[in-house]
Amino acid sequence: MKPFLFTLGMLLLYVVFLTYQSDHNLYVRQLEQLKQVADECSSSAGMYYDEALFSEGKTIYNQIECEKVIDYIIKANLRLDNNFVPISDSYWTDKVTYRVTYLDHSNTSFPYNYIDPNGRFTKTVAEPTIIVIIDAGKPPYRLTFLKPKHAIRTSAYEYWHSY
Repeated sequence: MKPFLFTLGMLLLYVVFLTYQSDHNLYVRQLEQLKQVADECSSSAGMYYDEALFSEGKTIYNQIECEKVIDYIIKANLRLDNNFVPISDSYWTDKVTYRVTYLDHSNTSFPYNYIDPNGRFTKTVAEPTIIVIIDAGKPPYRLTFLKPKHAIRTSAYEYWHSY
């Protein structure tokens, strides 16, 4: 009976480790994709600026167009519906939220010391910048006793003038 109980305990421990490892590997891949989505959002939004003011040497982002392209990229890449709720084949289960900060010549004097609203980092910004922060919620680990934190990724697109 003793070898049976020992084998059963080891099998249970192995299943827990295997489940955690497979969930964590998938989560790491999804975090990398989330970072790539944030990068794509910030760089794509950086293409929408006021051309007339740009010819005068000022970079001012068209925030309405930037929001449209960011919405589209997040919904398409993370498989979300129009309310940013994941559809059935999405990895994420919580509603996805995002925040965009526009630092341009209309609202900022450079250099500017940007402080992340979550307090995770600070950055000295020297040129017009778009910062995108995506919060995809908690990862869907199968082990219920794990309490993972929210998956948050940040990206900044900084437009450098070449004088």
